[in-house]
Amino acid sequence: MQYILPALALASTALAQCSNSGTLTIVSSADASELASCTTYSGSVAIETSLATPMDANGRQQLEITTVRVITGNLSVTSARDLSSLTFGALESIGGFELGDLTVLSELSMPALTEVRQLNFTALPGLQTLSFGNPGLTSAESILITNTGLSSLMGINNLEEVETFNVNNNGALQNISLQVTSITNSLNIEANDRFQAGVVTSFPMLETATNMTFRNCSSVSLPALANVTQDMGFYGNTLESFAAPNLTTAGGVIFVDNTQLTNLSFPRLTSVNATFQIANNTMLSTIDAFPQLSIIKGALDFSGNFTEVELPELSQVQGAFNLQTSGDLDCSPFDELENGVVAGEYTCRPGEERPGGVGTNSGSSGSDDDSAAGSIQANLPAIMGATSLLAGLIQFVL
Repeated sequence: MQYILPALALASTALAQCSNSGTLTIVSSADASELASCTTYSGSVAIETSLATPMDANGRQQLEITTVRVITGNLSVTSARDLSSLTFGALESIGGFELGDLTVLSELSMPALTEVRQLNFTALPGLQTLSFGNPGLTSAESILITNTGLSSLMGINNLEEVETFNVNNNGALQNISLQVTSITNSLNIEANDRFQAGVVTSFPMLETATNMTFRNCSSVSLPALANVTQDMGFYGNTLESFAAPNLTTAGGVIFVDNTQLTNLSFPRLTSVNATFQIANNTMLSTIDAFPQLSIIKGALDFSGNFTEVELPELSQVQGAFNLQTSGDLDCSPFDELENGVVAGEYTCRPGEERPGGVGTNSGSSGSDDDSAAGSIQANLPAIMGATSLLAGLIQFVL
C-alpha cells in the first residue's frame, strides 16, 4: 500500500512581486502563504525551529512552495528539527541559501535552481542527494558543504564560476568533480570519505586559482591548471601521484605528510613565488619533477627520506635553502648554489636521524640544534591549513 505523506503545498492565482525590509519568518501556514503569493520576493526568508506545519504519520514535516522564482535576500532554514522534506518547485535564484542543523532532512528538491550567491550547508546528516535539476547550479560566489550525509555533489557539479569552494567532513562523499575554469578566492577539499582511502577529486577545466588546500584525497586531477596566485597545499592525502602538466607559476607549493606519494610531475613550472616545501612524504624517494623551475621567491624546504633531488634550472632562491634527509643524498650538485643563487641560509644534510624544516637540525652530524624543533617546523603548514575549516564556517552572512 502506498501512503501519501501530507505536505504543505501552496500556490496562488494572484502572484506578484513582494518586498520586505526585514526577514519573513515562516512559522505557520499563513506565513508560507505570504511567500507563495509572490513570484519575486525582495527580502530574506527564514524557516526555523518553531515551524508549525502539519505532521505526517511519522511525526515529520514537509514544506512545499511551488510559485516563488526569485528570493533576492537569503533563504535560511535552521534547526527545524522535524523537517524531513523541503521543496521549492519554481525557485531559480537566491541571494544566500543556508541549511543548518536539520537532523532529519532527507529530501531537498529545487529543480529550477541555477543561481546562488552563497550556499552554506552544515550539519545535515540525513541528506544524501541534492535535487537541483539539470544543469543545476551554474553560478555561485561561495559554496560551503560540511558535516552532511551527501554521497554525491550532483546538482552543483556544473558550476561555471565560483569564488570560494569549501567541502569538508562529509563522510559518505567519495567523488568531487567540478567544471569551473577559475576559483578566485579559495578551494578547500578536506576530511571527506571516512569509509574509504579518501575522496577522488577532479577539476578538469580549472585554469586559474588563488589558494588551494587538499586533505584526505586519494587522487587529485588538475590537468588544465596554469596559474595559482597563492598556495597550493597537499596535506595528509593518500594519493600516490600528482601531476600539474600545464602549471607555470604558483605562489607556494607544499606537499606535507602524503604517506603514499611516490611520484610528482610539474614539467612546465618555472617559478614559485612563496614557500616551496616537500616534507614527510615517506614513500617519495626521488624529487625530479621540476625540470624547468628557475626562481623561488621564498624558501626551498625539503625534508624526508629521499635519496635524489634534481633541480637543473634553479637560478635564484630568495629565501633559505634547506635539504634534510635520512637518505644517502649527494649534496655536491647544490653546494655551489650557496654563493650567488641562495640569498638565505644554505643547508644540505643527508643521513639525518630526524630531518627537519628550515632553521632546524637533527644534530646527528655534530650540530647542537634542537632536534625536536625540526619535527615541529616540518608540520607547521599542515597545522595552519586546518584553519581553512574554521574560515569556511563563517562565510554565510545573513
